[in-house]
This record gives sequence, C-alpha cells and structure tokens, in this order.
Amino acid sequence: MTQQEKPLPSLSLPRKPFVGEHAFEGDLLDRRQLAERLTSYMDRLREGAVLAIDAPWGEGKSWFGRNWAKHLDEQEHKVVFIDAFEQDYSEDPFLLIAAEISEVLDSGEEGARPLRQKAASVAKAILPMGTKVMLNLAGRLALGSADLSEEFRGAVEAASAGGSDMAGQWVEKRLEEHAQEKVSVQQFRDSLAEFSGRQDKPVVIFIDELDRCRPTFAVQLIERLKHFFDVPNLVFILLLNRDQLEKAVKGVYGADTDASAYLSKFVNFFFLLPKQTSVETQANDHVKQYVNHVFDRYSFSEGRQVGGFSEVFGMMASLLNLSLRDIERGVALYAFAQPVNVANHFLAYVIALKVSNPNLFNRLIKGDKVAHGEAQKIVDVMQQKFDGGRDRNWPLLNSIRALHEGHISGFTNGSEELKQLNQGLWNYGLEVERLLPFLAERIDLPMER
Repeated sequence: MTQQEKPLPSLSLPRKPFVGEHAFEGDLLDRRQLAERLTSYMDRLREGAVLAIDAPWGEGKSWFGRNWAKHLDEQEHKVVFIDAFEQDYSEDPFLLIAAEISEVLDSGEEGARPLRQKAASVAKAILPMGTKVMLNLAGRLALGSADLSEEFRGAVEAASAGGSDMAGQWVEKRLEEHAQEKVSVQQFRDSLAEFSGRQDKPVVIFIDELDRCRPTFAVQLIERLKHFFDVPNLVFILLLNRDQLEKAVKGVYGADTDASAYLSKFVNFFFLLPKQTSVETQANDHVKQYVNHVFDRYSFSEGRQVGGFSEVFGMMASLLNLSLRDIERGVALYAFAQPVNVANHFLAYVIALKVSNPNLFNRLIKGDKVAHGEAQKIVDVMQQKFDGGRDRNWPLLNSIRALHEGHISGFTNGSEELKQLNQGLWNYGLEVERLLPFLAERIDLPMER
C-alpha cells in the first residue's frame, strides 16, 4: 500500500480521562511542581480561604484541577470536585455545595447527620419560591429525613398554586421567622466548622467551569462561599477565567461596576496558571511534547513529514502563544489537510496562523496585501524572540517573510529566499506564488475559537 493509499486518521479527538491511576500521569507541561508548591502553601491556611487559578479557556485548567485534586486525595485530604457548569440549572448554588460536602462525610462520622440537618434548615430559608429543581438537589441532602417543614412545602405549594393570597401568607410567615433563619445559618456554619476543624488537613473543594455558568449563578456562587462557607480549615479552589467572570459580575450589577474589586472581596488570592511560551528553553520542549502527544492521539505514525510538521508547529505554538486547545485544533487541521506531500514546514505556519488569528487568515486567502504586511510584522516579532538567528528554524522564518513580501510586491523583487524556495517547489509542480494559497485552501474551513 502506498502512502497515498493509507487511510487517513480520524478528525475526532479521542476522549481520554483527565486523571490516570495516579495524579499527574502524562504531565507534559510539568504542572505537578506547581500543584506541590500550592499544596504546601494551602496546608498552612488553617483559617480557610478562597483561592482562584486563573487562565484563559483552553489552557488546561480542568486537567490541572482534577489532577491536583487527585494529588490531594493521595495525600489524605478530604476533597470535593464540582463542575459548576453542569449544575448551573439550579437557582441557588448553596444546596449544590452543601450536598457535595455532605458526600465526603463518612456515613458514620460524628456530626455528619447534624450538618445535613442544618444545611436543610438553611436551604429552607433561602430556597426561592417555585424552585422545583432545588427539591431534587435537596434530596441529596436527605431533606426528607431532616424535617421538611410546612414553610418549605408552603413555598412550593404557593408557587405551584399561583394564588396570590397563599403566597402573601407564606411571605408574612417568612418575615416573622427571619430571626430563626439567621440562627439556622449560624448553626450551619458552626456545624461545618466543627466538621472541618476535626480534619488533620484542610478540606479542599474545587469548583471548575465557574466562568462558563450563567452570570447570576456564577456571581451568587462566589457570594455564597463568603456568606455560608467561610469557616476555618475549609479551602475553596476556583478554576476560572477571571476576565470572563468579571464580565459576569458586570452583567449582574451593571457595566460601571468595578468587577475586579468586587471579586477581591470574595477571593483571597488569584494565581495564574503558567503558560509555556519561551523559546529555546525547556518550556518550548514541553510544548513540542504536547504536540507529539496530540499526534499520538490521532494515531499518526511517525514519519519524516509528520516529524517536520510537529517540530515547526511546536515552535509556532510557543511563538504565537497558542493554547492547548489551539494545538489540538491545529493537529485536527493537519489531519484534514492530508494528503499534503509538499512544504509541511510552511503548512505548520499557515495552520498556526489560522488558529491564532482567523481574521487575518481569511484576509490572506482573499489576497489582501495589507494582511500580508501584518503577517510579515508577526514574523518579524517571531524572529526577535530568537537569539541572533542561531535557531535552525531561522531560515524558515526568513522564507516565510519573503513569501509575504512577494505577495505585497507581486513577486517582482526576486529575493534569494524566493529563488531557492521556487527551485524546491518545482519538482512538485508548484510555483512559489501559489504556495501560501495552496496550503491555505487545504485547511479553509470554518472553525470556532
């Protein structure tokens, strides 16, 4: 079977579990070290805290969080992991968090049942009228065995019946019992503090995908952490994109809100998830390893063409600051473009440009000379990141720059780079002015960022 006849790999990315048998298996970006440093810091937070790991979408926050949670579990912490986006159909996050905490309690642990009962009392105080979804979550707290009071039933019945008189009577009763509800909240916090205080190490609750939730749910969740769960030896780890969460705050409280200052009231510390972006360093090697890892997931057999593309695309990923998700999309585009038996190094550049700057890519396809000038400046910035042109990919960047210059001038400049490139393409029946359009056409399909 010839290379042309070999079946091409599937474009679908295989789904693999976030966590292996042990924490940080396949840690290609060396993130265990960060988790261990943060764990050492967190273990000293005996007064409790809310920490946030901030990174843009597609940077591996979920992978890091789940593996860190596994690491803490291996270190005998009590750990909870909550995917908030999967649960944001709920109107109030309190029950979600309280239910998940209740699940880490051993059935025979002292104080487990009182904690559930007091959580039920708080739930009855804050549950919005007509919220039937919350009853399902409340069931996880065993509210049925925790004295589901008449006032709680009254809220649901009032909303279901739609009668203004019944609703009004229920509201009056709630106002009368406001003092008791405040007591219930304090009793819940006391019971939670008693539970967390008995642990040798902090109880850690991860909350992922918060920035993808409905704005009202996301904002209410961080507020609930402060109001109900701020107790010693209980640490929350929020995995989020801070920019997106700040937009949620403004969506709830208005565009003029100082969202950064508002979040600082509820989050003690923001930590950035490091991104491997440097060139000619071990960090760049990590990115290239991840590129090769994604190729393995596509079942690409190692060959000269794949190896050449992988090396250059790894370099481009570092130079253009691609996210891990961008890298996966780039490999998907490479698979889509096959078979391509010419200029795989240039294909790596074209793909990296498409996933990092799709608007510029679309303008290049249309032959926009201004776009070629902008791309030329991007290549200039890439070259500035190398030390005196000593990298073996420096000639490639020179050729890419010459290609853009050729499109701007109409290929009348006759540079040495273009002459050499044209000679290499001759055997493939491809002229130098057709190289970038040919490669761009191979991957010209719409993609969401």
